[in-house]
Amino acid sequence: MGMIEIGPRDELNKLYSKPANRKIKYCAVVAISIALALMLAILICMEQLSYRNLLLMKGLAGAFAIIFAVLIGVLVYRVNREYINSKR
Repeated sequence: MGMIEIGPRDELNKLYSKPANRKIKYCAVVAISIALALMLAILICMEQLSYRNLLLMKGLAGAFAIIFAVLIGVLVYRVNREYINSKR
């Protein structure tokens, strides 16, 4: 038996799929993908990298992970703010 989704989940999905929110979501996916690619490159090429390049790649991976967290926070805030304001 499946559940029928009625109410807030449908409304939230509509808000998440607005063009501006979709752009933020895609930017967040790109940011975390770059961070994961950098971490994977570090794992694969650790012996060939100099200490300076290793630190640079780790720093960039961390920066992209922070960008991801900020973008997801902004997205959740925007959607929930709009949802709450529509209920007033």
